[in-house]
Amino acid sequence: MKAVYVTRYGGPDVLQIQDAPIPEPGPDQVLVRVRCIGLNFADIVGRFGAYPGTPKPPYIPGLEFSGDVVRIGPKVTKFSGRERIMGYSKLGSHAEYVLVNQYYATLIPEKMTYEEGASFLVSMLSAYHGLVRLANLRTGERLLVHAAAGGVGLACLQIGRHLNAEVFATAGTDEKTEVARSFGAHHVINYTASAFEKEVERLTGGYGVDVVMDSVGGEVFKKSWHLLAPMGRYLMLGVSSMTTADGSLSRSMIADAYEQMKPIFPPSLIHTNKGIFGFNLGLITGRERYFEQAATELLTWYNLGVIRPLVGKVFPFDQIVEAHRYLQNRHSIGKVVVSVPTSG
Repeated sequence: MKAVYVTRYGGPDVLQIQDAPIPEPGPDQVLVRVRCIGLNFADIVGRFGAYPGTPKPPYIPGLEFSGDVVRIGPKVTKFSGRERIMGYSKLGSHAEYVLVNQYYATLIPEKMTYEEGASFLVSMLSAYHGLVRLANLRTGERLLVHAAAGGVGLACLQIGRHLNAEVFATAGTDEKTEVARSFGAHHVINYTASAFEKEVERLTGGYGVDVVMDSVGGEVFKKSWHLLAPMGRYLMLGVSSMTTADGSLSRSMIADAYEQMKPIFPPSLIHTNKGIFGFNLGLITGRERYFEQAATELLTWYNLGVIRPLVGKVFPFDQIVEAHRYLQNRHSIGKVVVSVPTSG
């Protein structure tokens, strides 16, 4: 099979398409012929060697895909073969074939395309885990979502709206804020045109917000933490502020982001009645059934028309370097997808 390898840590040019053996499924695994790859910012950070759990090069990256089951392990009960599925592989989806644990994969709904399937699970599971499981977002609460036009951001807007929250969204261009509005945000703020923290304070009459979903960190964290109302919950799932505009890591920006997010003094959480959660789906182990149940509820919402993924741009497999560069440079709206040819 053809597979994309990270040959060394670094920028997009370290990616190379090489020949690799087709893997054999283990007892609980499914072998999938990949049709589409969903790119995530974790793929970018991992390529630089800064994502927890990233192996040493060479390795095949990629944690999201859609495709067709071609072989199953002896203990697999969810699939029998030839089904259209989407899955969360943690590694290895940048290839023509990938292995996935049966509990991290699910059937693609009949009306969903392979491109949409590769855009669904990681973003929706991240939003669901943060807002439903950790924050317990309730009717009438105020939710602030940063990087709102990305895959996870758009998922948060839709779930927040579905849970009857008042949704605030920030993004860096007018085009992105309009997309955020169309996906459920009640209030949109272009942070390059106005100070988002002042706008939120104005719009809420000084109350602030009950829940923050933050994948940016740094100064954004500092400002958003002060917007958090009593009994508020802060969710962190990334620190993109540690990367430059072209997506590369910067020691000075890492130091600056850390300075802006100095460890919170735990007793202060008591008298301010605030809480903070950090999560990384890729590092959660032993919760296969939980992910399966979450995916089932998300697909119910999808079939009801409550949530949908946005495929922002599709690249062919032989342009995967360009796809990585496009996502890394933060040009994307919605999900960046790579289509894998089925011939040959």
